[in-house]
Amino acid sequence: MSGHNDRDAVLSSAIPDPGGDEFAERSDLVLTCARVLHANGQSTDEMMAAAERLGRGLDVRVRIIPRWGELQLQAEEKSARLVSVAPVDPTGVDMARVASAMRAIDEVGAGRLGLPAAEEAITAISHAPPAPTWLFTLAAAAGRPLRCRCSLESSI
Repeated sequence: MSGHNDRDAVLSSAIPDPGGDEFAERSDLVLTCARVLHANGQSTDEMMAAAERLGRGLDVRVRIIPRWGELQLQAEEKSARLVSVAPVDPTGVDMARVASAMRAIDEVGAGRLGLPAAEEAITAISHAPPAPTWLFTLAAAAGRPLRCRCSLESSI
């Protein structure tokens, strides 16, 4: 076995377009961001709205369809279409990751974060250590949202 985790596999089908590699990369970024948001406790409606906002910032029309244990991305650009399905389970709440991913999406939309930097940021966010459970419990008991400090933080 090559160390590849089938649970993380993304299935895609596409109607090709010249220059479609960049289209596929932008679409993959949208799906990756949606996975990070969904897996870490963002509401489904907010996750879908953020994915659509990110798609607009990347000049790709996207639609996220949440299903049990997976997200489906339908992306379109000019004459190209792409459908991708990725596994994701909302198994935890890490609002620091959610806040960081939302800031990255906002940075892309504002034109301050390009595709390669956005891909790096989302990868780093998805691999960041989870917030301590005691901190979440304390914040929940106090009725306050968790606030995190990240390199992409503008102001909360």
